[in-house]
Amino acid sequence: MDSKPIAFVDDGRRATRDLLRLFDARPSPDRELRGRLEALEGLDRQYGGSAPLPLEDVAALVASILVDLARSDDDELVIGVAVWAIRHEVTIEAPEIVVNALAARANRARSRDEIAAVVALMHAVVDNVRPRLGADLERSNPERAWRILHANLAITAIRTEDASLMDRAFDALDAALPDERANFYAEARALALAPGISPVVRERIDARIK
Repeated sequence: MDSKPIAFVDDGRRATRDLLRLFDARPSPDRELRGRLEALEGLDRQYGGSAPLPLEDVAALVASILVDLARSDDDELVIGVAVWAIRHEVTIEAPEIVVNALAARANRARSRDEIAAVVALMHAVVDNVRPRLGADLERSNPERAWRILHANLAITAIRTEDASLMDRAFDALDAALPDERANFYAEARALALAPGISPVVRERIDARIK
């Protein structure tokens, strides 16, 4: 009897294949764009689904895909490509597109598990873009990606009503936006006084108000 090699499951490669299937399910998928998505799958095959990539221009490839996906408002594909970049430690050079896609997913999420999953994705994006945006020199622009990402992260964490998730998101906001934290918590505290809001939410917000 012939021996057969065991194929180890690579979750990263499987996720990229799922991304391609999702793209193919779109009406009239762009073949040129699909070719660039196939390039991501090829890199998975060559280097593994989650390995850092010792290559130049991969960030530019990812950015070009994100820009094209943003034109069709395909949030799930945008998030999938962003996760691919995170897995491979490729800097996301079009963060505004990913921030908007995550906000859309957060708005659609209903269960606590779904909301917590968005929180985890937002943290991963924060870690990825911190070297590029962490200095946050565009403080005159209230719509800058670094600010919106952290504000959305904190708001989404509040929706989980989970103390540990809120504390971690608030820690990130305090570190990233020290000049804006007071206004954020004041506004959040006012909203947390509404009927039906968990006492845990008010407690964790109050802990941040000095």
